[in-house]
Formats: sequence, structure tokens, C-alpha cells
Amino acid sequence: MGKCNIPDTNPLDKECSVENNPVVTNSSCVKSGTGGACPVVDNCAPWELTKETDDSCFISAISQELLNISGADINVYRLLGIHEQGKLLDVTGNGMGISNGDMPNYPANNAFDKFITEWRSRQLGSDIVRSSYIGYDFGQIKLPNGRDRYGIETFVKSDVATIKLKQGCNPQNRVTKIRVERSSDGVKWYGVKMLDVPDCDGMVTLNFAKTVPSRFWRIRPVTFNGSSTDWWSVQALQLMDYEVTAVDNIQDRVFLENRDRDYDTSTVKIKGSYTPLELQSFQSRFGNSQIFGGGETYSIEINFSQVVALLGRPLVIGDIIQLPSETQYSPSLKPILKYLEVTNIAWSVNGYTLNWVPTLQRVLAEPVIASQETQDIFGKLTEGIDSTGLVDIDDGSTDKLYQDTSNIDQTITALADNLVPENGEDYAGVQKITKDDPWLATHPTFDVRKMDRNRNLYGIDAMPPNGLPFTEGDDFPANPKDKDWHRLTFTHVNNNIPPRLHRFSKVKDRWIYLETDRRFAIKNSKPLLQEFLNPSESSLTNPADTNKVF
Repeated sequence: MGKCNIPDTNPLDKECSVENNPVVTNSSCVKSGTGGACPVVDNCAPWELTKETDDSCFISAISQELLNISGADINVYRLLGIHEQGKLLDVTGNGMGISNGDMPNYPANNAFDKFITEWRSRQLGSDIVRSSYIGYDFGQIKLPNGRDRYGIETFVKSDVATIKLKQGCNPQNRVTKIRVERSSDGVKWYGVKMLDVPDCDGMVTLNFAKTVPSRFWRIRPVTFNGSSTDWWSVQALQLMDYEVTAVDNIQDRVFLENRDRDYDTSTVKIKGSYTPLELQSFQSRFGNSQIFGGGETYSIEINFSQVVALLGRPLVIGDIIQLPSETQYSPSLKPILKYLEVTNIAWSVNGYTLNWVPTLQRVLAEPVIASQETQDIFGKLTEGIDSTGLVDIDDGSTDKLYQDTSNIDQTITALADNLVPENGEDYAGVQKITKDDPWLATHPTFDVRKMDRNRNLYGIDAMPPNGLPFTEGDDFPANPKDKDWHRLTFTHVNNNIPPRLHRFSKVKDRWIYLETDRRFAIKNSKPLLQEFLNPSESSLTNPADTNKVF
């Protein structure tokens, strides 16, 4: 019942496009004018200026004409959004499918195994929109062998930003609009995104912005094709932690930073008006330049209608603009271009019409810094080896668009390494005893071989690296596997013997000793230190020892 009888060579590989669900704003939605004072906009987000009277549109057109005549050229590098994040890999695995009722022989897990099986809802007709859903519970955190990793209930919480959905063969068993929801406990659900779904029997890829890692994820129908006797059918549902390039994505949801940005490297020219800055600077005694006037911030007025018509959207914070009129020249007469980053946008007080309709925007922009965020425009800033064997950021080129500070960083590192080497020991002013030292002749009982024996005495804890799982006890496990870890204790002999770390070798068929817990030795070899660290366990808490003198 799961396979569809369609003429494709491989119907399981059929992909359905989602033209009505773009993640990045589609610039083609702004249509050309039809003879009126204002452009015609179809199927776009509300563009308030087009809803006003012809007077407001006429005033906006006049202000734009003034900028076309006397405004400055502004080249805009459009911010495309955060570079695609994650991988197109299904993150489902050790969990289980969930639903609000299944038809017999069509359980929810069928949507998460093979394409030739399918899930069918127990609800029919209008009840599907009212209460049906299909989703996934990621379940508890488990070890590779399937056992629960922790003694308490700890659940997998996964990010999901892409869904691949394959519905049933018949149109009456499909939905055309869904709502993605998430939950941490399966009781309180949060809406994530409303998505339009193409009415086809192929695999559909649906993208949305990343929200919060959650244990439960599900989709609920909003629009259903069928009648009162039809069920909802899903052959495949894949959940992926993958974000496409989009302006509204946030990469770091803790510090709200967006480092891996993508920019359109071709520019769009708009017109704007600004007052050139007159800066007065002086060199401080530390060598850096101090600027009077509150910093180098440009305030630029642009026409909202023109920007939307040319870019397909308004300017956003993060867009890069270049001002040709602010170009400087080096001593060798090489042009030094002025690049600015948009830092704030608001309506300009100079652009309101008589009936209080805004037509102009005021854009605040500051000098842009060559960094990871802007490397699409200024070039790569990380080191690599080019085809000639040179480090590509130190190739002797002088035509970079930014100040190359790599030499400064390397100079600081070299000088610091001369003063304080990363490796080795400093014996300045310290007598170093060797086996040939004449001092040993007067100290025949001193064994120089013991000097290095206790190095790193308290830096070893006899624990597996990187938090790997291990067993612990006075006896070795009966049936160990190759490369298993065991922490051998000696509580049945003496509690003061430090534990030892062993690892099983299948080749040698025995446990190999690796290290001893040197930190454990503090308790016995440093009793005074132990009393200081744990006064509740020290003898000072005993009234009989109140007169004890150290």
C-alpha cells in the first residue's frame, strides 16, 4: 500500500518543490509599475506605502527623484543570511514514533523506517485537523549497546530545522498545510512554524528557523484534502538539524552572534543623502588614534520604495554598503574604498508626508571590520597553503581590502615565546643536580634517579579520557570486551591503597595496567593538607585534640 503507481523510474526519489514556502525573501515578488504613481506588489508581505492615497505615493516618487538627481551613489552588498548550518542527516534513531491514534497495522513507527510502509491516522475527515498528529520522541540518552547511559532519567533533546515529508499516494489522504510543534515533556507544546505542503506523492523538503532543542517533535494538519471517510497517510517523516541560508536565522542563540554570514558579492546601486563627517584626530601617547565627534558613524537617508524595488527587501542590520564618494587614496595613489556596515535603521523625520506616511529611512552605518563575518567581501582571513607553498594570507600582496595584521600577531607570539618558552624548565638561579655533580660525593646516600620518579605526582587521577564509560570495583569484570576500561579498587584489602586504571587487550587476553590515582595519595601523604581542605574530617574537630600544636 505504501508504493505509488506513478511512471517515475524510482518514485521514492521523487522530490516536490515548495515554491510557496521560500526561506529567503524572493526579490521577484516586486512587480513593475502599470502606469500609476506606485509599483504593484503581488503576494508579498504587507507594503504599507502601496495602501495609502495617491498623494503619499506621489510625494514618495518626488523625494526619490530628488535623490536620483542630487543623491550620492551607494553600493549595497546584500546580506543573504547565516551560512547553512548542520547536515542533511536524519537525527531520529533510538526513539520512537508518536501519534494521537493509529489505524490497525499502520503504527506511527512506519513513518520512520522504510518508504514502503506508511502510517495512517485513526481520525477521519475533519477530526484530522482537530486532533491528529504524527511525530517523534527522541527518548532517553543511551549507550551504543542500547542501555540507558545514566541512572536517572535523562532525555535526548535535538534541534530540528528541516523536515522531509512523504505523504500517501492518493490526494484525499494528504494535507496541504501543517504546523510544526515541539515539547520537552509531551504535555506543553510550542508552535514552531506554519508550512505549506505541496499536494504531491514525492518527498517534500520543508525548511524553517532553528528554535530550541526539544525531546518531542510533531506535525499537525491545518488543511486536509479528504472527506469524512478519508484518513491521513504519511510514508516517511525525517527530522534534520539543518538550516538553509536565511537572513532571519540566528547562529549563536546564547550570545546572539551570527559569525558565518553569506553576502552577495555583486553590488546593487541605490541613491542616498548624508552629511560628510569632518573628523579631527590626534595620536595618543600609546600610538592609537583618538577621534573627536563621538565616533565615525554615518547617517544616510534613503527612499524606502526604491530600496524594496531594487533589493527585494528593505535594508537590514548587517548589510554592507560602500560609499564611492568617500574614497581615499594611498601615497601610491591606490584607491582606498570606504566600507560601512548597517548598524541601525529607522524612519527619517524628514520623510513624512502631510498625512503622516513615512517615505524615507535613516540608516546608521559604521566602518566595517574585516572578520569571519565579512570574509565573503574582504577575503579569507585564516591561514592556508597556496599552490606555491606560501601561507596564503602572507603572500606579499599589497592589494588587500583590509589591513593585514597577521605579521603583528606573529611578532607578538615570537617575542612572548622568547621571554617565556612554552616548553622546558628555567634553571636560572637554581642549582641543578646531575649524576656527575661533585656534590654527590659528599652525599653518598642520595639517589639522583628518584628525582624524576614522582613528577606529576598529583596530576594523574586514573580515569579514562574524554569521559569514556568504565567499570569500577575490587574485581575485574568476568567477560570484558576489547578496549574496555576498569578502575581497580582495593577496599577489601585497605582503603588507603589508591585505585589503578586498567584496559583490557583482546590480543594479549589480559588487563593492561595504565596508571595509579596519584591524587588519592594526598589523603595519606599530606595529612596536614587534608585537614586544611576538609576541616570537618580533621582531628581538630575532636575536643580531645584542641591543644594540638602544628
